[in-house]
Amino acid sequence: MSKRGLPALVAFGLVLFLLVAEMVVPVERASAAPVDLGPDGYFSTLGAGALPVASGNWASTRRIVFGKQGNTGTYGGATVSGGYKTLAKGAVASVPDANAFSQYGNQAYLKSATTSVAANEALLWADNTVTVGFRFDTNATYRNTFDSVAGSYQSNLATVSDAVGAANYSSFEQSLMRAAPVEGVCTAAQAVGCGSGSYTQQSDSVNPYRVFALSAGDLNKFVGTTSGWVSSDANLACPANTCANGVSGSWLRSAFWDYVSTVFDVWRDGFPDINNTHDTGVGLRPALRLSLDGLVLSALNSDQGQNTSGDLRLTYVESGKQLDSWSASVVGAAGSRALSLSGSSDLGSDMGWKIVDPVTSTVLGSGRTSAGGNTALPEALMTSATKDYDLYVWGQEDGSAVDGLTNRATEPVKMTIRGWQVRTPPAYGIDVTGVTSGGLKAYKIGDYSETVFDHTGALGSVKLTTPAGIVSALLAAAGVAGGVGVDAGNPIGWVGSHWLGYPTSPLSDDVTSAFSPYAGSLQLFARALAGDTGSLGPVAGSLPAGTFSAPSTVTLPVSGPGLYLLVDDSQASGGSLPIIVGTRVFNPDLGDDGGLVDFADAGVKGKPRLGRASLKTSITDVSKRVVNDAGMDGFDLGSQVEYEIALQVPDLSSFASLPYSSYVFALSDVADSGLTLPAASSVRVLMDVPSPDTDVTGTPDLSVSVSGQTVSVDGLKAVFAESDGASGVRNRAGVPVGSLIRIRYSAVLNTGASLSTPGGGGLHPNVNTATLTRSRIAGVSPGWDDAGPGVESRSAKAHAYVFGLDLVKVDKDDTTRVLGGAGFEVSRDGQVLGFVQLGPGVYRLAVPGDVGVLSEVFSHTDGTLKLLGVEARALSLRETSAPSGYFKVPAFMVEVLPVWNTDASEVTLASYRTHGTSLAFVSQDGRAVMVADPAHSLANLPYTGGVGILILLVLAILFLVFAVRPYYLSHRAEDKANTFG
Repeated sequence: MSKRGLPALVAFGLVLFLLVAEMVVPVERASAAPVDLGPDGYFSTLGAGALPVASGNWASTRRIVFGKQGNTGTYGGATVSGGYKTLAKGAVASVPDANAFSQYGNQAYLKSATTSVAANEALLWADNTVTVGFRFDTNATYRNTFDSVAGSYQSNLATVSDAVGAANYSSFEQSLMRAAPVEGVCTAAQAVGCGSGSYTQQSDSVNPYRVFALSAGDLNKFVGTTSGWVSSDANLACPANTCANGVSGSWLRSAFWDYVSTVFDVWRDGFPDINNTHDTGVGLRPALRLSLDGLVLSALNSDQGQNTSGDLRLTYVESGKQLDSWSASVVGAAGSRALSLSGSSDLGSDMGWKIVDPVTSTVLGSGRTSAGGNTALPEALMTSATKDYDLYVWGQEDGSAVDGLTNRATEPVKMTIRGWQVRTPPAYGIDVTGVTSGGLKAYKIGDYSETVFDHTGALGSVKLTTPAGIVSALLAAAGVAGGVGVDAGNPIGWVGSHWLGYPTSPLSDDVTSAFSPYAGSLQLFARALAGDTGSLGPVAGSLPAGTFSAPSTVTLPVSGPGLYLLVDDSQASGGSLPIIVGTRVFNPDLGDDGGLVDFADAGVKGKPRLGRASLKTSITDVSKRVVNDAGMDGFDLGSQVEYEIALQVPDLSSFASLPYSSYVFALSDVADSGLTLPAASSVRVLMDVPSPDTDVTGTPDLSVSVSGQTVSVDGLKAVFAESDGASGVRNRAGVPVGSLIRIRYSAVLNTGASLSTPGGGGLHPNVNTATLTRSRIAGVSPGWDDAGPGVESRSAKAHAYVFGLDLVKVDKDDTTRVLGGAGFEVSRDGQVLGFVQLGPGVYRLAVPGDVGVLSEVFSHTDGTLKLLGVEARALSLRETSAPSGYFKVPAFMVEVLPVWNTDASEVTLASYRTHGTSLAFVSQDGRAVMVADPAHSLANLPYTGGVGILILLVLAILFLVFAVRPYYLSHRAEDKANTFG
């Protein structure tokens, strides 16, 4: 090639390079959410307390392969089938006196205690014996003692059980089996044993066991056996009435309480009997208590598919194991669609998967990529093209007959399939603010469905549905909280429409209960649920103790979109009350970045913000809080701030000598001038007796007045006190000491409100101070102030914040050079905000009644731009006009991040955060957001997007024309010379 063509190729290559650079976008993976395992396909269909064999029969109960098969590595080299049946899914309490021999009457020596099964645990029993025959007891004086403290004795049955537990299962499987004492055994000294018909001699075992023999009572409780010695029971028999390893039957652990050398057993044909403890022809048919925590899939042993019959194999997540990389897509035409999966993990390159219907919480299909695995999608069950079906994918190492049949899995990655397209959903979380010594756990109590977005992309509406399995628990809790006419099929939907704080027209029953830290129907509902979290299913997210040891805001990752109950495990020692909060909702039309949205009017008129919660500590004698700032982000100017003052009914037992007319219990609440107080008629006084939120504002002798900046509530004693008939004061009947009195009202932040600015700019809250004055006997109570003869006072403050933002426009290449005249449109949640100008480059958020409202703001000649009167939520800024000679920066977002004090009542620090472009960044001193415009130059073209590329393309094309022309003319001359030469 001629050297004269090189400049053209260089120019062309430069254009291509810049075009490619423009298309390559770095992808940042979202932080991991807590492990969402979803339903497993078998155990998740069994309700708590299910007894599959007893409620059906042995043949119809699915067989689960677990542990080893064959005889390699088993205890004593005995052959085992590896097959188990599920006797129970917990929680099932132990029955102390189950009788498997009822035809002989209610005789104490025939009874025994049953095995207890914990919540989210299964009791499994082998379908055959796993050892050769052995004596129950090997001592010279044969006894029925199972184990004993005396002499640290363990019977042969106990020691063989331990040995089988250590040999017949992989170490991974052993970690899934709970080692705990078993019920209904004799623990007397071996030389003594248990007998003489003393039923009370049975005890829990001294030692813990992973593997154990069933008790005689278990036959009755879990298998339904009542036949005793009369006839055989097919549910108890070994296969084909022949037990493996040549034994005649299997030992039971419960003693025959009438004789010290006799115990129960089951013969190979299913005949329950008693036997001498020195018999050598009976073996062990093991039972075990299997934890269901970490179970990701129950599927066919053959190909890991789903079917209604056939042996099942279990797949468990091994703690800490992760997928390093993965890809998933749907391949094939209709009728033959399958998953194409690939990836790598701590467990190799094989993968497992399952498809779940999120509405019914059922596994529609499953499979694996290893040899003989299934990857065909359950098309016949995935009937909706507009529905998001949950797809779980994990790295998998298959179990084996030699090592143990249970599969090991990494933590699954959750995706969705809609219209046969695989999508990765966002990571969901709840931002929690406050301080507590305890840890937090989240329980999912509501699912989202039928989501609708408005024209801006914000959330318009979403339906709440109750997850399967917790309907009864939520229904009971709603009843405890005073709910009447609760929807029995969808109790959380009813709670959401009545108590959750989403105003309707007419207003719902308790629109402020979502925020009240101490009372209200929603708080009572939350407390009832928190008292029985075992009924709410697995933990859906957690943060450990110590996370909130100092004031902080931390994201609590949760398993997916929906409504959650947050429970502080230190509540009993002063930690937070339980909180109910929903996540934000993902809008796929807004893309992966910024697609999690809230209601456009979240925070307005008491409507909660999604994805934000503040810890709520216990009440003192008087406390005051802002209750409609659940997002902990302050307020816009013109917003209503709702306050709650909480008081406790005092104990008047020491005031018998004080006349009722002299007893004082009054409240005064003084607000800063930046708050406009309501009319007295808008102030409400509520009590939690006789029912939640009982309005007692109209009680005779109770008066409410508003004068200037002070709200006064006098005569509060009328709601809880009365004369004792002898001129003394006493507590009113039916109003217990400690009952709550709550004063509720809303004030408006006017244009004179104090503003706070990040980065050391100054924190200036709008303060309300509530002071309770009450009568005292003798000295002033600890923590109270002397308010004069016979009275004392105590105050509590509440802070409402309004924020301002400082921006500075500068030259990208010389940040000391400021730029004036840059125009911006400011929006939030897709809605453009209006401002009024106070001076050059200074703007205040518009409030109702303002004139000359602007939708565009401009930087001052010194480059500064102040935006005043906004809450600390993310603002989106779009540069509408750049200074002459400069390119506009891409749209960016600015957030104010407040840090709250111990009880989440006061901001101690505020800072900025920016995202969207590197050209908007926080100044070194943290006091402003710098917005750097690129000057028109070749060096800055890549920052300008499509326009810059267009300019460069024009330049490159011109360069190409001038470079190619001499090259072309030269070659044309050469061609002519060769032709005509």
